[in-house]
Amino acid sequence: MNACTHQFFTAVSFDRQDLVSVGGNRLFFRNCSFVESDLRLATLEGCSFIRCDFQGANLRGASLRYTSFFGCSFQNADLRDADMTGVQMTFSGSSNDPNRRASSLFGARLQGVNLTDAGIEAEQ
Repeated sequence: MNACTHQFFTAVSFDRQDLVSVGGNRLFFRNCSFVESDLRLATLEGCSFIRCDFQGANLRGASLRYTSFFGCSFQNADLRDADMTGVQMTFSGSSNDPNRRASSLFGARLQGVNLTDAGIEAEQ
């Protein structure tokens, strides 16, 4: 998936894929799934992820600088030592609302994550 700029991925499943050290800039992902994928040391900078599922994914040491995540779930994901400088995370949804995927960091491992200049908020 080493990609050029302005690539769009919609409703693609990357579940349980070996994506170690994958790279790409300014990529757009909507409703994609990365459940239990291995994204260690990935470089995905300036990308946009909208309603994507990273449940149980390994993002240890990934560079996610200036990437935006809207309504994404990182439940039980490993984000240790990830560089999330300037990242924008917006959490939305509710587990009680069947029409929207609840976004979450529940159970995520966050030791050593760089969140310098990050913006983390809840959708209102």
